[in-house]
Amino acid sequence: MLLGINLVILRIVGKNAQRIGGKQGMKILNLKRIICTLMCCVMLGMLFQVTNVPAAEGDKKELNVVYYNQADYPGKKIGKSTIKAAGCGPTCIAVCYSSLTGKKVSVPKMCKIAYKKGWYINGQGCVHQVIPGLAKEYGLDCKGLGTNYEAIKKALKNGHPVVALVGPGDFTKNGHFIVLTRMVGKDKVKVADVGSRANTAETWSLKKVVSQGKEGADAGGPFWEISYTEPEKQVQEKGIDHGLLKIGNKIDLKKHIEN
Repeated sequence: MLLGINLVILRIVGKNAQRIGGKQGMKILNLKRIICTLMCCVMLGMLFQVTNVPAAEGDKKELNVVYYNQADYPGKKIGKSTIKAAGCGPTCIAVCYSSLTGKKVSVPKMCKIAYKKGWYINGQGCVHQVIPGLAKEYGLDCKGLGTNYEAIKKALKNGHPVVALVGPGDFTKNGHFIVLTRMVGKDKVKVADVGSRANTAETWSLKKVVSQGKEGADAGGPFWEISYTEPEKQVQEKGIDHGLLKIGNKIDLKKHIEN
């Protein structure tokens, strides 16, 4: 509409210039050129505003996944059982920790902590509290998502791994912890199955994985979003008495990390 009005004005100015002629007509023609230049600038500015749209918030972020497998620790124990048979929960937190921080971690040490804290019960396996418990122990943030599909999807798009406790289905006959690592398209998801490299290589339907979440899960499960904030940033954002840093007492994570 703006362009149409300006064109009408230019036609009127042009006709008047032709009718008047002489120096006065030249002045009018020069005015026409100025108006044309200004119109071009305005139109280009409008075009730039339309096409130069900033990236939307929440664009997908990639997690650099560090994978651990339960079978890589033959003979290593968790309680009276072995890591291979019953260490999926701690191994999942190891995947999350190393993927988020870029640091290696000892899975056997993590399993010892889980047992010492009472998060593993002989003959029964890991209690659901093992996920938020170990996450906190290693300086990670853990948020229970229940079976909220959209919240799980959002967490993955933000580059946060999601630990899943799944029941009978594609991954287990009983109960098993796995890590959802990233979205692929609208509903597909990649996982780090700490008990199966074959499952880890596959791409899965997120809706199907969510539908296999363990019924009756507690401690915020069966899906937990795991994230990490640098200790220095925690102090800036939440105060010196929050998180890993406490007044006069700094928790040493080095004892958990492999050299």
